[in-house]
Amino acid sequence: MQAAQTVMKWLIILGVLGMIGWAIYSTMTAMNTKTTTVYAGKAILRAQIAKDDAAKEKGLAGRAQIARDEAMIFVFDKDGDIPIWMKGMETSIDIIWLNDKKKVIHVENNVEPDFEPHEVYRSPLPARYVLETRAGTAKKFGIKPGLSVRFELEDQK
Repeated sequence: MQAAQTVMKWLIILGVLGMIGWAIYSTMTAMNTKTTTVYAGKAILRAQIAKDDAAKEKGLAGRAQIARDEAMIFVFDKDGDIPIWMKGMETSIDIIWLNDKKKVIHVENNVEPDFEPHEVYRSPLPARYVLETRAGTAKKFGIKPGLSVRFELEDQK
């Protein structure tokens, strides 16, 4: 009986420590996630900034849903061919490529999650940024080639 109580106490202690650890990890991750406001057509989006390779590779993967005003902006050092795939995606998205002047150069609407082998999506023109949004956002807010998009990055202020 006493052994069972001791085991139960340790399980409770470990559970509490695990929850504290998870809370600290979540807070640190959120603090390291940079965001910006993106103004595109009639849309005002809260976008996470993906600059490093790990953030770019993960993108919006693993999310069961994307909020109406949520997006992710991928930032590259120079213009180029930026392939996008749907690995790990659980929901459809719009993919919007921008040039170095932050003008829309290509849009893929309502791209659905896929399975191996993953289809790769590309802009026909070199891009500097890629904006991923909830599916339907581009059509709903008039985001199409030629549109100027506004956002600030920390190093551009």
